[in-house]
Amino acid sequence: MRFIDIKYSTRLVILIGSYAIKIPLSRRGYLQSKNEKKLWKNYSHTGMLGKIHFEFIGIVCMKRYPPIKRLLRSYVAGIKMVIPDLDIKNCDLNNKNNWGSDDGVFLLVDYGINEYISSLY
Repeated sequence: MRFIDIKYSTRLVILIGSYAIKIPLSRRGYLQSKNEKKLWKNYSHTGMLGKIHFEFIGIVCMKRYPPIKRLLRSYVAGIKMVIPDLDIKNCDLNNKNNWGSDDGVFLLVDYGINEYISSLY
């Protein structure tokens, strides 16, 4: 894992040290950040979501996790069963880049999407 890395789509993601900072680049990115905070508040107890340190005006600071090498369909099916808010058609849970690991436990690290936000493509 490199110390600093930068990625972007609807949000600019700066990976630095043990943190992932997500800065919205569009209305869709802003809504994703707000929804991510909501899902963290409602489902953090499941142990299936990457930890959010804080969200402020659409900027999310999350714990950074090492990427996974392989994603099994059972993880996707399991998270959709435990977190029904993520059981949507245009949710890219099958993208292994949206997952990380913490001591062998797979965690979803990009989970801001919902049915409405997915329709904004």
